[in-house]
Amino acid sequence: MSEVTIITFANQKGGVGKTTLCTMFANYLVAKGKRTIVIDCDGQQTIFEKRKADHKKYKDLKEPYKVQAFSIADPENVRNLMQNLRQMKGTVLIDAPGNLAQQGLIPLFVQSDYVVCPYQYETTSINSTVTFLGFILQLKKRVQSMATEILFVVNRHDKRYGTERERKLWAETDAQWANYGKVMPKIEQRVEMQRYNTVELTVSQEEIVTPCFDSIYNVIYGENGHGKAKE
Repeated sequence: MSEVTIITFANQKGGVGKTTLCTMFANYLVAKGKRTIVIDCDGQQTIFEKRKADHKKYKDLKEPYKVQAFSIADPENVRNLMQNLRQMKGTVLIDAPGNLAQQGLIPLFVQSDYVVCPYQYETTSINSTVTFLGFILQLKKRVQSMATEILFVVNRHDKRYGTERERKLWAETDAQWANYGKVMPKIEQRVEMQRYNTVELTVSQEEIVTPCFDSIYNVIYGENGHGKAKE
């Protein structure tokens, strides 16, 4: 049995905060004492660049976890990467690109234990999430051994907005997602989330993300989770 848990943050829609959540979840896991590595597969390499910036900002920085940039342009290279990751121990977080046309995404998703899918309560984001979900479901049909579990996260949620009709539609959307995965607690839209780094969570950030991250943690490392008893 594999001793690594692979968690990929992905959606087709850009701007939903997957890179931010991937980085902050890495900070959260390290604070929990989990051995963690981040693989930045997004073309912009935001996490990788932010880690370099953090080295300049925090002198003598002791890295809480490794951040490695990786291109998924070649599917064979991705397959080799995922096979190598399966030989590791601990938790691997992957920040995936949003372009579903890239063939390298197939072995990446097939070998992921969990996909965290952030989205927002707006039409474009929901439609893109439907497309992304369809891609994953079709992949599962093609690859019978694929056991990837999807965790949906409403990100940048502003609870001040939404008519009664809109809120009803949002609730119905979440209910639909629950047929294909687990819906996690919402993460509020707060300016503090823009000030994230690759070192640690601030107190304010902890308050914002903890309800959601605790739920994700319990799914993955709880009694029935893939990451149970893994270090």
